[in-house]
Amino acid sequence: MKLPTLDLPLLLAFDALMRERHVTRAAERLEVGQSSMSASLAKLRDLFQDELLMRAGTGLVPTERAMALLPRVQEALAAMERVLEPATPFDPATAQHTFRLIVIDYIDLLVMPSVMRRLREEAPGVKIHVLQTNPKHFGEMMAAGELDLAITYFPDAPDYLKGRNLFADRFVTICAREHPAITASLDVAAFCALPHVTIEPDLAQIYNVQIDAALCPHGVSRNVHMIKPSFLALPFVLETSDMVACVPVRLARRMTQMARIDMFDIPLELPLFDVRMLWHPRTQHAPANEWLRRVVVECAQAVAR
Repeated sequence: MKLPTLDLPLLLAFDALMRERHVTRAAERLEVGQSSMSASLAKLRDLFQDELLMRAGTGLVPTERAMALLPRVQEALAAMERVLEPATPFDPATAQHTFRLIVIDYIDLLVMPSVMRRLREEAPGVKIHVLQTNPKHFGEMMAAGELDLAITYFPDAPDYLKGRNLFADRFVTICAREHPAITASLDVAAFCALPHVTIEPDLAQIYNVQIDAALCPHGVSRNVHMIKPSFLALPFVLETSDMVACVPVRLARRMTQMARIDMFDIPLELPLFDVRMLWHPRTQHAPANEWLRRVVVECAQAVAR
């Protein structure tokens, strides 16, 4: 049997006929004409190759085939009704839910602590699973239902994803406090000659693209002595060395509170970059996801002040 031959009106007609055991009353139940109900019964008989309902006195009695079909038809109708039900509101206080996120590490430091405080206060049964994966694949992961949200600075995110800017940031340089090489007259060549630490997550080019592009017209590149996949421990590496590193300014401010380091402007014209929240269109109106995105936005706004 081909599924398109069994449509919703036929299922409703079968259910009404089985409930009423009478063509006229079944027609009245569905508010259709008697001839229309008789035509539906004929189609059902042809479809299932069975009489389904047989005349007995002034009514109808179901065949064994009809009785076997009845619970399955009722189950199918109930499933269709559930599809049309309004979305169940998300109650964070009682929810038992796990969200899967990709969060770049500097946002993990700046935003996620306040996100987790909100969750512990408002949604104690909600968990966050932060995934480590190639940022170039997060669009496919979202489409497959393996990822709920990405909070990232990623210049080439898939254009089919939904997104919202959380805040703008810019790159500055950090170094040990009272670094002898840092002066107001530091030019591009002198800046590049300093020993640099660069940060790049595995399998991705994120943080250095903008700086390297700005250096191209000058025909120089940075003197890189160390490459790290994350910002973890960076301020403690710098405070005891002559090395420098370029990081987002909001992260730099936090790091100056963690170790004996200072920050200064890069001697380049660099535009601001946007930290964004990205999600798949399939979760656009999902109540749980809408709630999480609202929490992230509110926590990010506190960082942006």
